Amino acid sequence: MTDGGRRRAVRRAALIVLAGVGAAVMVAAAMAFFVGFGTTVGAEVLVNEPQPIDANNSPTVVRNPRRPDDVVVVHRVDSPAFSAILEDSADGGRTWTSRPLPLPEGADRPFAPDAAFGPDGTLFVLYTNLEGLGNTPANLWLSRSPDGGRTLSAPTRVAGKLSFQPRLAVDQRGTVYVTWLQAASVGLFSLGTTPSPVVISRSEDGGQTFSPPVPVSDPKRPRVGAASPVVDSSGRLHVLYEDFRGDRRDFENLDGPPAEEPFALVVTRSDDGARTFSPGVEVEPEVVPTGRFVAFLPAFPSLAAGPNSSLYVAWSDGRNGDEDVFLRRSGDGGTTWSPPLRVNDSRQGDGTSQYLPRVAVAATGRVDVLFLDRRRDPTNVKADAFLASSHDRGRSFANTRLSSQSFDAQIGNGTPHGDPDFGSRLGLSSLDRRSLAI
Repeated sequence: MTDGGRRRAVRRAALIVLAGVGAAVMVAAAMAFFVGFGTTVGAEVLVNEPQPIDANNSPTVVRNPRRPDDVVVVHRVDSPAFSAILEDSADGGRTWTSRPLPLPEGADRPFAPDAAFGPDGTLFVLYTNLEGLGNTPANLWLSRSPDGGRTLSAPTRVAGKLSFQPRLAVDQRGTVYVTWLQAASVGLFSLGTTPSPVVISRSEDGGQTFSPPVPVSDPKRPRVGAASPVVDSSGRLHVLYEDFRGDRRDFENLDGPPAEEPFALVVTRSDDGARTFSPGVEVEPEVVPTGRFVAFLPAFPSLAAGPNSSLYVAWSDGRNGDEDVFLRRSGDGGTTWSPPLRVNDSRQGDGTSQYLPRVAVAATGRVDVLFLDRRRDPTNVKADAFLASSHDRGRSFANTRLSSQSFDAQIGNGTPHGDPDFGSRLGLSSLDRRSLAI
């Protein structure tokens, strides 16, 4: 990003928020309770502390395996200034406390956070820090907490400049895996023409030190991103990433409509603890784009692991003429995948959008998909949060509206092409009898 470009985007974001009669993008929680095959929705709770023109988005929610009522949410802040915040709850998500993310002296603006608990209850929080008027990533940091986010350690440096889209996973041995997109150079909303691969680093000492990064994405795929690591029930590491193929418009910030060529979703696996990766399986070769995006901050497809080495991938695309949410499942650790299943049960081709899905799997095998949905507004402006749940391992889904009030999908941080941006992902945690949606 260049010096002036991001500042103009921030000003535009503030104007968009002010134009929405004082509304802002906020982070809220809703609890879903499962009784038999029915779903009951609890009251919504505001997670973050709202400010007049703030824009909070891209949450990750995680639970302490030793104390499931210890819940942590980390999320981005895009306006009025770039930042990131940790919110923790000791009562299962009913009340929340906001806490800053630590940085070394002289560094500022934590951004793009992710979080995961280790098997012993240690919380790991990953984030970049931004520098200069161009708001470029200066370093990638990892902080630890022994008490569910109430106190955070001085951060460990994982990587250096131009480390975009960081994500985090921890296996049952406590090994920490960090993926990110390693750019070589950037321009105004542009990753340029030099390939920027997805890479990974691991820590086997609880996040104190990290290995040199190794490539994850196939070098034959030059435009990639939106990677997410997951450890399956057999302890194998999988990484989902998106191959944007010939999409020069978004990667080089060129004028024009959404890319005509479909994107692809690729899952690659490591059987040696992130030392090497397979070329990957193209899980979905026909992701039809419906809009423009900033290459630094794309919407993430979602990958989740379930019992018996099962894996689930969720994404949205426009193959039916408007945006729908789809899911594919694998019962053999990612070797083979089912055909795509349309998750939202709105009328197909009704002209409304369903998007930004997040998939999670309960220990019982119930599969949940959280997404934003405009089915209740035929003008395709007002949105709701919906939860789709499957009790047959992802073969069919029942949809439940979570939000008690529809919200304006045109209010959000701005993109250089004028589209609102609700962030890169939603947050979802699924237990046996309940789910927490952020």
